[in-house]
Amino acid sequence: MAVTKNLARYMKEKAINLSGMARATGIPYSALYASLGDSKRDRPLSVDEAVLICKFLGEKVEDFADAPEEKEG
Repeated sequence: MAVTKNLARYMKEKAINLSGMARATGIPYSALYASLGDSKRDRPLSVDEAVLICKFLGEKVEDFADAPEEKEG
């Protein structure tokens, strides 16, 4: 779910319009809003949705993933 939360934060910081994104990506506005716009809902993006959104943004999906924690040995 880290990718969803990180994308939501990025989109709020950049003031990206969900309606325009929905039209450009083909992802329903209601799905985008439930995942990225409504902090009360906890709907994770599907992998396909995350890929489409990142293509729209011109970013890599990996850039929105949290770094794995290093294990102490």
